[in-house]
Amino acid sequence: MMVYRRDGFGGSRFYPEDGEIEILCTFVETGHRYVILQYLELPFSYRLIKRHGIHLLDDKAHLSLIPYLNAIDQGVYDNPILAHDIHKLMS
Repeated sequence: MMVYRRDGFGGSRFYPEDGEIEILCTFVETGHRYVILQYLELPFSYRLIKRHGIHLLDDKAHLSLIPYLNAIDQGVYDNPILAHDIHKLMS
């Protein structure tokens, strides 16, 4: 089943309700760390969230990201070039 959610890029899109996600990359802008998630069921299905907004995601997504919060905070997934490319694609 698909659900309509805000995408973080200035619009809304349909996402798989129970879709598997992965962290594509993170970046820092204006003092905030952002996370770009990829829904694996759809090839170009990305979602941008603030690091401090992860708890606002649906329960399954939130729980799947909890083990990675320290790595996110430490910048392990930082890739500003990829983030810029994805942002251009989605805007």
